[in-house]
Amino acid sequence: MYEQPKIRPVRKPVRTAHAPTPPVSGLRGQLAGHLAALLSVTRELHARTGDPALEDAAAAIGARIAELGTRLPPRAAVAYPSDLAVLHAHAFDLAGRVLVVAASQQDTRTAILACRRMDVHTAARESLTA
Repeated sequence: MYEQPKIRPVRKPVRTAHAPTPPVSGLRGQLAGHLAALLSVTRELHARTGDPALEDAAAAIGARIAELGTRLPPRAAVAYPSDLAVLHAHAFDLAGRVLVVAASQQDTRTAILACRRMDVHTAARESLTA
């Protein structure tokens, strides 16, 4: 009268050591994406001005991206504005986005990095417009 239910074993996918990791999504992926955009603008500013401080900043941003352990898609070629003040304003905006996402994740190290970049870009923009 009573029939036992048929149970199928649950099979989980096996990951091998060489399997690529999926890209990070959610807030962590968003943070890494904003950091990557900030890195791209910072490198562009360094290429145009030759300022060694921008090279150090690019290295710090790149190191933070690596610490997050994310795999980012390659960035498309971007046509940046020719005006340095506008480019610094764009970098400031990107650093602000990094700050907002880092604060929501309580990532103090990234938030401090973003604040420093915002300060630098504000000072650079003011010196160019003065």
